[in-house]
Amino acid sequence: MSADAHPIIDEKARAAVAIARAPQIRPRLQEACTLIVTEGLSQQDAARRAGMTPHSLNVAMKKPHVRAFLSSVKHAWLESRTSKAWLNVAQLADSACSEDVRLKANRVFLEAAGELGAKGTDPNATARTLVQIVVNAAQGMGHLPASQMPGVIESPPYTPLPPYPSNSDAVGCDESDDE
Repeated sequence: MSADAHPIIDEKARAAVAIARAPQIRPRLQEACTLIVTEGLSQQDAARRAGMTPHSLNVAMKKPHVRAFLSSVKHAWLESRTSKAWLNVAQLADSACSEDVRLKANRVFLEAAGELGAKGTDPNATARTLVQIVVNAAQGMGHLPASQMPGVIESPPYTPLPPYPSNSDAVGCDESDDE
């Protein structure tokens, strides 16, 4: 059996060899990358705090394995912040002083659980409000009464404005001024 018969196995084997041969990231470089992500420091400031020169950090940041490490640090940091954000939302849902804040925080959980979506739709979809404005002209065709349309609230009849007034009338002048 040739190596081409199992491309997935070959790809995984090549990836394992690449990981084994991947250059190591020095502790100072790891610290600098962590400072950039977690504290938002510039490359210059992170290099100085980690005990590196800004130039060496700049050169290192161009290497693929360092960029991959930086990406993994960002991903891990984002996951930790996401957990903290859920905790904060839960605390707001339970103990916020404002009823509006508690409602909105609880709505976040209900939307995430798919509880606010319509039945039979995508559970990941969020609830939406639809407002439809219908103007019935006097010469319009008949329609169902509002009582027969679920969710419809009927407003008072709409009276359209008259056509634009003539521009020939003097604006701001009394007729007594013409004399």
